[in-house]
Amino acid sequence: MNAKYKSRNAEVITYYNNSSIWRGIQAAEHLESQHMEWVIGNGKKINFWRDCWATDIPLREYINLLAHL
Repeated sequence: MNAKYKSRNAEVITYYNNSSIWRGIQAAEHLESQHMEWVIGNGKKINFWRDCWATDIPLREYINLLAHL
């Protein structure tokens, strides 16, 4: 995600033209840490919106996804 949504000097891109979820990513950006990493494996068991990533609740509940649609 850093490679796709951050500039070369690690600043968050303020507007990403091709992404409908960019506002949600920006809302959750403060959760990111330099010491955090995600082990995704082969990706077959990942549910981006329903899995708990950095909190005890699923990402879609944390950022109130329905309110942003």
